[in-house]
Parts: sequence; C-alpha cells; structure tokens
Amino acid sequence: MDATLSSLLRIVASGIRAREQEIDLISHNIANLQTTGYKRFQAITESVALPLPKEGGEGWEWQPEGTRLAATRRVVLQGAIEPTERAWDLALDGPGYFQVQLSDGTIAYTRDGAFRLDAEGRLVTADGKLVLPPITIPADAREVYVDRDGAVLVQVNGQVQQVGAIQIARFSNPAGLQAIGGSYYIATAASGPAQVAQAGSPGYAEIVSRALETSNVDLSTEMVSLLITQRAYGVSLRALQMVNRMYELAVEIQA
Repeated sequence: MDATLSSLLRIVASGIRAREQEIDLISHNIANLQTTGYKRFQAITESVALPLPKEGGEGWEWQPEGTRLAATRRVVLQGAIEPTERAWDLALDGPGYFQVQLSDGTIAYTRDGAFRLDAEGRLVTADGKLVLPPITIPADAREVYVDRDGAVLVQVNGQVQQVGAIQIARFSNPAGLQAIGGSYYIATAASGPAQVAQAGSPGYAEIVSRALETSNVDLSTEMVSLLITQRAYGVSLRALQMVNRMYELAVEIQA
C-alpha cells in the first residue's frame, strides 16, 4: 500500500477507535443514571502527531498520526439529594465518602448510603458490607435518626442516646480513586491516603438523613455528547470508505 494511503488509513482508524471508546464511556454513564452516588466519567481525547525532519534537512514539522483517548476523568461533582423517608438512607452533602469493609478486610469507599441493619443490629450496606467504624443499634431502639454531624441517635425506653458517629474519608485527589464495581472505590497512589474525620467537620460532607444522593449524570448532557460523538464516528467511517476507495483505484491503476 502507498505510504500516504497507509498513513491516512492509520489516522482514520485511530479516530474510529477513539470515538468507539468515547461512545462506550457515555453509554456507561447513561446506564448508571439511576445508580445512587455514581460519578460520571468524561473522555479526554487528543490529537497525536510525530515530528519529522523537513525536506532539505532543516527543522522539523509535525505529521498528524490520528486521535486517541488520552484519559478518562471521573467528575466528582455533587449529585442531587432526594428524600426517601427510609430510616437508614443517608446522603452525603459535600466532599467525602463512607467507609466500608470488604470481605477480605480491605477498606473501600462509597457515596451510596442505602444502608440497613444486619441480623446483629450493625449498620451495613445494601449488600451486607460493614460500615466503618462499626455502629450497632440496640434491639429495643424505637426511633433512630442520624444528625448532620453524623451522630447516630436512638430512642430507648423514652430516652434519646447516641450509639455512634458516622465518619467520612476524604482524599487529596478523589478522581484518583480506583473503581472496583458496585459503587465502591479503593485508595491508590494517585488519590493519596484517606483523611478521616467525623461528618460535618470543616471540609467534610454533612449527613442528610432519610435521603439518598443521586448520580451526577445529566441525561440531556449525555445525549448531546452521544449525538456529537456518533456524528464524528460516522464521519470517520465515511473517511475510511474514501481511503479504501482510493486504495482500490491505486491498485487498478497499477494493474
């Protein structure tokens, strides 16, 4: 194949791959529209070019090599808070994450506050992971409430007492957390270590009781992005067809 056609084909193919990855990311965001506490991802694409010596050997010029998906960035903006009136639904209003313990003892982080009590009266996630630090509700508690500063209050025999406090983990770079599925994240070198304090402390999220944080996916924004990306994908496909036709003509001429 002619070197120029080969270069064109490489550029077009890279654009198709980048648009496919972008469409996958947007589709993932839309699929998680209803996922509690989900944070949308944003694709970052960039043009690639290689330096080549100019004809005559003086100076350099940049030759386009196509487009690539350079990175994906998690957008950690706050989601809307919607009341549910369920006793153990807790939403975070501000920066930070709940801490939970995985089955292997690893500490993970989540903004999904759809909690419940297990058979031992401990506060756990919907799929049974222990909320840290552990909070146990007395079996004879009648009324329960979590204050904005994380204080867990229960009423026993007509008396209100505090049985624990929700603690929040913050990170210097929350976008660097690694998603492990199920709305859980683990700390990485990019995120930095967890900095833990009671909810409502300066710089830490407050608790909104009987409510959940929605995802921060805006359907109209994602649909517009999807349409724009699909259009660019279609243009790349047509360009591929044109390059293929040029190649066929080149072969016919040489025959």
